[in-house]
Amino acid sequence: MNRLAIASLAAIALAGVTACSEQTQQDAARTADLAEDDAQANLQVAGEAIEEGAIEASDAVSEGAANLRDNLEAGDTEEPGPAPITGGEPARD
Repeated sequence: MNRLAIASLAAIALAGVTACSEQTQQDAARTADLAEDDAQANLQVAGEAIEEGAIEASDAVSEGAANLRDNLEAGDTEEPGPAPITGGEPARD
């Protein structure tokens, strides 16, 4: 009878550990799902910030290019002189 009681107690303990293990696995899976959701949300926010930064940078480059063009046109009032290296006349289009 002692062996039967010990076997019964072992079976009950094993069933309890199995149930605990299943709950632990479910909790771990849920935690992983929540972590994935958080990571996706963070990636989306980061992507939006990068996109906004790229738009601002391209606007600044466009503005700088327009300013450069305006400055070049404003300074392009003199007639071309001789080429500084060869001393000859520059090629005309």
